[in-house]
Amino acid sequence: MKIAVISDSHDHLLAIRAALRKATEAGAEVLIHCGDLVAPFVISELKTFGGPVHVVLGNNDGDILRSGRWPRTAT
Repeated sequence: MKIAVISDSHDHLLAIRAALRKATEAGAEVLIHCGDLVAPFVISELKTFGGPVHVVLGNNDGDILRSGRWPRTAT
């Protein structure tokens, strides 16, 4: 099983999309984001990945906590 690991995306949608594309092209089946999504809309972007997505909170994820929309996994 291939696992893609990303972190510190900080709302940079172009970089997130590029990372997801590369992970898919490499055959990754699971995605782990190791923190610093920053805003809740990044979770929607991660949901476009074709497999399970697991997210760990970072030190810049306060907006996600305040929004009340924090899932244990994005899928």
